[in-house]
Amino acid sequence: MSAITLVTLHNYLKLLETASELQTKLPAPSNARTLKEGLYETSRLIGADDAVFKQADTLAALIGAQRFLMIWGEPSATDHAARGFDHARALLTGLVSGLNAENGALAPKSAGPHAGDAPCDDLKRLLTGNVPLTCRLFRALFEHLLGFANLSTGPTAGASPAGALAGSQAHHRALLSTVLFILGAEIDREHLMAFMMDHGLFGMPLFEQLLQRRDYCAAFHSFRRLERAFMGSPAAEEAHLRNRLDAFNAQFGGKPYGAKILEGDGLDKAKVDAYLAAADLLEALALTPWCLSLNNALSATSSHCIRSVSMIARHFERSGRGEITEERANQEIADHLMAFARQFLADAKAA
Repeated sequence: MSAITLVTLHNYLKLLETASELQTKLPAPSNARTLKEGLYETSRLIGADDAVFKQADTLAALIGAQRFLMIWGEPSATDHAARGFDHARALLTGLVSGLNAENGALAPKSAGPHAGDAPCDDLKRLLTGNVPLTCRLFRALFEHLLGFANLSTGPTAGASPAGALAGSQAHHRALLSTVLFILGAEIDREHLMAFMMDHGLFGMPLFEQLLQRRDYCAAFHSFRRLERAFMGSPAAEEAHLRNRLDAFNAQFGGKPYGAKILEGDGLDKAKVDAYLAAADLLEALALTPWCLSLNNALSATSSHCIRSVSMIARHFERSGRGEITEERANQEIADHLMAFARQFLADAKAA
């Protein structure tokens, strides 16, 4: 069996760019699965022990810890999160099982070191038994659907993953870039970024597609506002947030941050929610090619991440208090993330 290369992986994933083609390759819509059923099917899909997918830590890796809770040992989530989960599961099933196995026209034809590669028929070789990689891929699919898709609960709205994502080829290209970024790192990390640059899947135009016209408030802030009725003491909340951000920064080589994080003396739940939602957002973006700007920023100083979280939190908080609309908050956050990418994606790292 021929090894999967960046070329064959890219050719295989091209269908993600077009909703109409993707629609024909995915299974027909069926009754939505419960979280429990979906977790079981996902474990079977990659040949993993279903006991692993019953664990709260695994579900947190799949959709984020803030989007579900365990009740008598069983996972439960809002309809919005559950619908996103089921669409992500269906999309993952299509990717693993073979979206374009019969389409030989997508086999690479260009000359060069990869000439003659056998086409990639499915992703089973990459994902079978690999729970961490599956969780990263699933989370990326889920976050993209939550940010861009129509997941409303009408009889026809969001009836399938492709239907929910219909209407934005730019967003589909951003999804292709993210999936290639995650899976390509498993295949050929050394040559991945050059390959993505050559195919227009990395750089500022791509980040516009990834970050603009995205619903950040519904995808992150709304879940945090529902999570708790009360907050802990200001000292406990500060310590919790600091520990979380220090752990996040450490993944990119950043050092612990010593200064105060939560601003002002009147600490309340709305402010804490906003900061946690901002941290959730950066965690999700760390799965995408945008994370390279974060890596460059944190290799210089941990304060870059803290300032970004504070700025994003300010927009979430103002929206939550009714000072600005959600649409305005979404645009302000997108503009900030674009500026962050522009500043820290240059070859020379910030001093």
